[in-house]
Amino acid sequence: MFELKPPGFAAIEPLFSKLYLRHGSVRAVLRDPSLGQIFVDDLASPSQAILRGPEGVYLAGQPIQDLGSLAGAIADWDYVYPDESWFPVIRDALPNRFMIAHDRVRFTRKANHARSFAVPSSFELIVSGQSMDVSISHADEIVSRCSVDMNVDGYAEFGVWTHPAYRGRGLAKIAASASIHQAGEQGVTAFAWHCHASNTRSQKVAAALGFDVADRYQAFSASIPAENDGDLEISYCRELAEYFETGASEIVWLDFHAAVAWTLADEPCKAVIAVERLVQRGWTGKGEWLQQHWALERLNVYPRFQSAVKARRSAP
Repeated sequence: MFELKPPGFAAIEPLFSKLYLRHGSVRAVLRDPSLGQIFVDDLASPSQAILRGPEGVYLAGQPIQDLGSLAGAIADWDYVYPDESWFPVIRDALPNRFMIAHDRVRFTRKANHARSFAVPSSFELIVSGQSMDVSISHADEIVSRCSVDMNVDGYAEFGVWTHPAYRGRGLAKIAASASIHQAGEQGVTAFAWHCHASNTRSQKVAAALGFDVADRYQAFSASIPAENDGDLEISYCRELAEYFETGASEIVWLDFHAAVAWTLADEPCKAVIAVERLVQRGWTGKGEWLQQHWALERLNVYPRFQSAVKARRSAP
């Protein structure tokens, strides 16, 4: 694959027509080349292309030749979004055999008729006139937020987060509604919302805000296709844990995802063992990634987990 220089981005845009409609990250790179890279099979007459953007890697065009050359353009840890034309050969294109399909959903809404919701007493809505992001605080702590992940030429994608201890109070809905209003005031006319198909909480918030399902699609990653406790069946989490443990014999960092899967399978002891093995094998990630991960943070109560984190932090 050959890296395409920015002057050629406009010419390659037709190959990304489907992905452009679905993903703000693709729009962003085509609009501002400094945000990513594009690789093609032939600089003079490209038939297949790879776009590396802020939120992942996107495969476009017709994959008709030399898929082995993709090795240098896609990393083991990338999150890969293929155009549907790639599905017949996707296993030849992916950088490692332990990547799994992630079912995802995209919601859209066109009109800016965001409903407003009352903020519960003792909570404060924090809105900046210069930003589309909105937070909700309680006792001086941010407990929920809505962030605009992509904002390109009147199109924006929204994502929400709420601290687990404060879920079920409608805070994500309140923050997202205010964020959508802010975005509309600043010129956004097309609104999008992406999440894992397993994330029913996020989908309920989107529906409450007037979003409709636009399409369902698949991405590929060597990670867990979930964003919350309870998104996946425990039996599937156990299956993924064993699968990633097998992969860790070839790719060390897969033990990180094995630990996540064991935690979600309610097997904390096996999760701690996976973390210990990860550190012992020379994983170079940050200790904070372990302690602050939405699933792994519950392992902080285990001394062996704390010791593994401490060993990682003290290592070169």
